[in-house]
Amino acid sequence: MNNETKKEKIGALATAAKVTGLSGLLLTIILLTVVLVVVFTVLNKNWNIYNTPEFVISTSSIILSISGIACGAIDLIRIKKGKSSERGRAFDIVGIISGLIGLAIRFIAMPPIVLTQIVKI
Repeated sequence: MNNETKKEKIGALATAAKVTGLSGLLLTIILLTVVLVVVFTVLNKNWNIYNTPEFVISTSSIILSISGIACGAIDLIRIKKGKSSERGRAFDIVGIISGLIGLAIRFIAMPPIVLTQIVKI
């Protein structure tokens, strides 16, 4: 088999960036939905967020989003140095962007929603 005709594979780090970044974004969207439902319907004075599934989803979404950003950035550096396949560049960019969007939604959009509803109680 000729090495020139052999197709390059997308690296594991690029795939990890895409999967973790998109998973973090998905969990953030699920969390936003769950928190809105909880805040607008069943929030009471003794509600403790640390004993709920929302806390687990929140922590997981943050970890996955940061992982997507980190894996994508590391693989882009590896591509620049020639140590990784060029075919993974799109996956890296998707992982970084979706991770950033997930973190932005988590830390910018959600606190004002929760705070405005808690203050009304």
